[in-house]
Amino acid sequence: MSDVIITSTPVSIEALRVNVAQAVESSYGAMRTYAQALCNTLPAEWYLVEHSDTSDTAKPVHAEKKALFVLLKAAQHSNPSTIWARVRKYAQEYIEGAAAPAQAGEAGEAAEGGNTRETRSLARRYIEELTVLYKAGKRAESLSDKESEALTKIGGALIALGVDLSML
Repeated sequence: MSDVIITSTPVSIEALRVNVAQAVESSYGAMRTYAQALCNTLPAEWYLVEHSDTSDTAKPVHAEKKALFVLLKAAQHSNPSTIWARVRKYAQEYIEGAAAPAQAGEAGEAAEGGNTRETRSLARRYIEELTVLYKAGKRAESLSDKESEALTKIGGALIALGVDLSML
């Protein structure tokens, strides 16, 4: 039996640390970009769909989640649900304008890593934010006269922007 000598080039801890930091930064940006793209393709407020929701609105959300889980499992990710939860959180921050690291700079620069985020057009912002208000008004059990009038005007604004209210 022959002796096999294996030599390896030493890798510094510093280089490995940099690799981890770059992977995290890349993952963070990829999840934010993915979340924003889903806001363009899935139904409004898709990020609020729960796993037990069986409505027609939920079906494309569940299909997308399943497709992501297949890829994450193939990559041997230990908990795909964690990634999905982050994507949903980033989408909600993007749509609802919650205080988020990506919104730290008003000029569109993210607080972490200097990444830039996509700036929404005014029309897009109107549609997204008025949709949230419209849906909240439609879900309300009772509205005052002023609230009912406001809901009518919000619906009118959405129609003026080309939104089909029956699709909300």
